[in-house]
Amino acid sequence: MLQMPIRKMISRGFYTRRGILLLLICADLLKHSTSYTVSDANQIHKFLFNSTDEGYNNLVLPDYPVNISVEYNFLALNSLDIKEQILETTGWFTVVWNDSRLTWDKSSYGDIDYIYVPEDKIWHPELIVQNSIVQLRKNLGADQTIRIKYNGELRWEPPAVLSTSCDMDVTYFPYDSQICDIEIASWGFSVDIVNLEFFKTHINLEDFRPDEEWEIITTSQQTSNLTEDELVFSELLFRMEFKRYYGHYLMSVIFPTILTAILTFVTFFLPLESGDKIGYILTVLLALAVLLTLFSDSMPTTSKHTSVLVVFLTVTLGMACLVIVFTIFIIRLFHQPEHDKAPKWMHSLARKFLKLKCKAGRINHLDHIGQSQNVENDQPKDGRVCLESRQKFIPYTNKELAEFFDYFLFGVFTVLYILVLLCFPIVLSTST
Repeated sequence: MLQMPIRKMISRGFYTRRGILLLLICADLLKHSTSYTVSDANQIHKFLFNSTDEGYNNLVLPDYPVNISVEYNFLALNSLDIKEQILETTGWFTVVWNDSRLTWDKSSYGDIDYIYVPEDKIWHPELIVQNSIVQLRKNLGADQTIRIKYNGELRWEPPAVLSTSCDMDVTYFPYDSQICDIEIASWGFSVDIVNLEFFKTHINLEDFRPDEEWEIITTSQQTSNLTEDELVFSELLFRMEFKRYYGHYLMSVIFPTILTAILTFVTFFLPLESGDKIGYILTVLLALAVLLTLFSDSMPTTSKHTSVLVVFLTVTLGMACLVIVFTIFIIRLFHQPEHDKAPKWMHSLARKFLKLKCKAGRINHLDHIGQSQNVENDQPKDGRVCLESRQKFIPYTNKELAEFFDYFLFGVFTVLYILVLLCFPIVLSTST
């Protein structure tokens, strides 16, 4: 019988505690639901911005020094123009500072934490983008709203669609990476009055949209000072490093350039009797010139950084010009009458070169010594005649010299082109 009253008391206490907790939750919800009213907000505005002599004056700065915290929120890379050396970006700045004149007791005004005021109603820092290429403006934004917290903290977020100058380094194009800065400075107020500092330790990339041509590698921030007329002004640098996606340029620039360069020394494969030898090399030369012109038009007109690809095209173009000169010389020698003897140095060069080895298939006919003059020991086992044992020097004909130099220059230019083609990717690989 005693257990029943005890159970009733425990049950009654349980429901009593639950009822009290429910009442507290309802009171809290009612409190938050009625925390903001237009009447309370009007009272805060009247309290802060009254028109009396002791009221707020937006022409007067807060207490010195005013510490301005700035954060750059990077949203999108619009373009990175290599030729014009311009970086175009979209984002916004978060600017935070304190003003002791803009405070209120939130418990007296419906627990309102924030109010929002147009920027022209209150004092705010005059910030400019130092390296902007568009018309210099005093402020980053206009007619933007500033959020004011009850403890005097102000938060201003002006949008920033910027076009800034950037020193482009195209040495290792298309394996290049670019480092660009956005420079923010205080306009008109020295560092002892307005001091700029970073709001966070890094650039905000939470809302960044990846670009199809450039990948953002790293970001950094740096403070600096500007000195003018013995006045020091505060400056902030937001630095970003971009790396190019080279896949497109590998297929559309690198491979066509290398293949066109290979076609140059193939000229020596054409027989001297062919009339298309000069026409062929001139066509290749024209193709190289067009490639060099098109590529140079997309590069910045500066001598500070020279692209390895431009150097490669220039060297290849110069070698193609040499091939044309030597080809004309060889063709002229080939069709020159026999009574016009070639200089002795040409005969000596051919003789010394051919003495280094036994003659191979293409130049067997250069030796016109009769079989009767050959010494039996001069005949090697492979049937080829060595030139070291000649007893008497017989000058070569012009056609023989032309064929020799055509063969000789083919070997020389083949070696040169292989060296150039090997050096080109090796130098480009050093960029990584």
